[in-house]
Amino acid sequence: MIHIKCINPSCTAPEGKFSWEDRARAEGGPAQPGEPGALVFIADCPYCGAENKVWLFKIKRTDSVTRGA
Repeated sequence: MIHIKCINPSCTAPEGKFSWEDRARAEGGPAQPGEPGALVFIADCPYCGAENKVWLFKIKRTDSVTRGA
């Protein structure tokens, strides 16, 4: 879960921020706009409906499989 500052200056969210669950989208973390390897997502503000762009890194997983002999 990350906290996002809404782009709408008139947003009614407490302190203009809302929580957004990012685990279903990317399991990395926040990134800077345009940063190499970052993905952009749209987080709709639940208070005012504004579309907020969010940049996140996606963790690359290397799952190993162990098989019994």
